[in-house]
Amino acid sequence: MKITKQKSKKLRRTDIYQSTFLTPTTFMARQGKTVYISKEFHQKLSQLVFMLGNGKLTLADYLHNLLQHHFDDFGSDMKILYDKTKTPDF
Repeated sequence: MKITKQKSKKLRRTDIYQSTFLTPTTFMARQGKTVYISKEFHQKLSQLVFMLGNGKLTLADYLHNLLQHHFDDFGSDMKILYDKTKTPDF
C-alpha cells in the first residue's frame, strides 16, 4: 500500500507533535504553582493526556511542554514587546 505525500506529511506532523508535547518531563507538579483554566479546557486536555500519554504523561507534563515550546518560539518577540512597555527609571 502506497502512502501518499500528504499522508506521509501528516504522519511526520503527528510524530513531531507527539515528541514535542506528549513526552514526560522531570517537572514535579507539587513543586509548581496553581494555575486556573476553564473547565472546558481542563476536560479536553485531561482526555488528550489520558488517551495519548499512555499512562506516562501528566497534565502538568503536557502544559510544561506546551509552554516551553511557546517560549522557545516566541520568547524573543515577547522580550521586544516587554522592553517596549518598560517605563524609564527615575
